[in-house]
Amino acid sequence: MSNVTEIGSPLASLRGVPATVVGGYLGSGKTTLINGWLQECDHQGWALLVNDLGSINIDAERLRQADGRLLELGGGCVCCTLRDGLGAALLELARREQPPAHVLIETSGMAIPQRVASQVRLHGLALARVLLVVDLERIEALWHDPWVGELVQQQFDGIDVLQFSKGDLLAAGEAEQRQHWLQEQLQARQQQPAPPFHSERQLVRSDPWLQLEPLERNRVLAWAAQLGPEVLRAKGEFWLADSPDGPVPFDRVSDRVSLAAAPNHPWRNPLQRRGQLVVISRATASAPHWPSTHLISA
Repeated sequence: MSNVTEIGSPLASLRGVPATVVGGYLGSGKTTLINGWLQECDHQGWALLVNDLGSINIDAERLRQADGRLLELGGGCVCCTLRDGLGAALLELARREQPPAHVLIETSGMAIPQRVASQVRLHGLALARVLLVVDLERIEALWHDPWVGELVQQQFDGIDVLQFSKGDLLAAGEAEQRQHWLQEQLQARQQQPAPPFHSERQLVRSDPWLQLEPLERNRVLAWAAQLGPEVLRAKGEFWLADSPDGPVPFDRVSDRVSLAAAPNHPWRNPLQRRGQLVVISRATASAPHWPSTHLISA
């Protein structure tokens, strides 16, 4: 079979571009992992291919331009849906003036990553690695499930490296026990050598908060100032005592804090005034302490 990226092929500009395939069963944490990568600044020129753009939940302000199914992201990245297949998504990238520096592919939760990796090679890209996200909380149940167990086991075929998720939901020592159990299962399937356990990056955690009482502005700023380096991002809208007409936008990236001087829109319903906040932290971080709504001055 001839390679689709021979001279004159529509995909010729992608020949040799490195690609990473990220797989994992439904709900394993692929989106959380990729969102964590998007928070970093070392992915200039990368292309992200996902099954459904909505599943990535990209912040609106990160979108610079939408052109058909291809989205421009902040930080010099692009995002494209795999809804019409890998080939169609790669054609979108190949039409761009500048080829991507790296292609990151999130597979469907029901896909076999090894098969996607084979397509990547067929299209002429250089496969860098195939990573599988493993939900430690559910892996034993999924492995033995009569309906999807065989699929889950096949997802480990051809994997270069494993990334564990949901370990923070288990009791102390249980995560290590399940990793050891999984190693035994892979060896029993004669998968030699078994994929190494991934520790290059941690998965992030995301904690939402709903604010049902007004806050003083200085209390919000004091709370933001005490957030440690384990917090990668905090953003949302606050209900502030000095701005009763609408929610006030808030954003904290690294140690840079932005709290708007005034609301950017009025309340949709004054009887439903509230604030909403999301804090994204490293996986090893504890749940964040939220701003206290007590002792509001008159």
